[in-house]
Amino acid sequence: MNVHLQEWGKAILQAAVIIVILFFFCWPMRISGSSMESTMKDGEIVLMSRFATMQEKYETGDIVMFHYYDADGGKTVVKRIIATEGDHIRILADGGVEVNGARLQEEYIHGRTDGLVDMTVPRGTVFVMGDNRGESFDSRNMGAIPCEDLKGKVFFRLFPLGRIR
Repeated sequence: MNVHLQEWGKAILQAAVIIVILFFFCWPMRISGSSMESTMKDGEIVLMSRFATMQEKYETGDIVMFHYYDADGGKTVVKRIIATEGDHIRILADGGVEVNGARLQEEYIHGRTDGLVDMTVPRGTVFVMGDNRGESFDSRNMGAIPCEDLKGKVFFRLFPLGRIR
């Protein structure tokens, strides 16, 4: 009987370790909406790392998931970090984006970047935008996102199989 308890104990411990690793380092999430097209499409499954955001290991260009709270409650949103705390961001009249006086080369965007933004990103926040600029509800509308709301950093597309990377 004692041998069976030891085997069960080992199995439970191994399962717990696997769950902790998955939870912090590679948790699957489904993309909902079109704001990140064509980089990510509605229904795709990606892996995100909670550990990266807990350790504040994110930077401009990273794709992150975060909680956004509105009148309808909270939801998980995916966007790209365009600027971090202390950066000065401007959306130019021609649709370009400038961070700290340098125009961003954004080959990943879809659509024109419109909006009236000329601000320094506040401490403890990031400025995010979707890659599908015409369809994205992002920091141009909701303001800078508190870093504590960041849920994870997307690092891998898992599904569909033809778009894995």
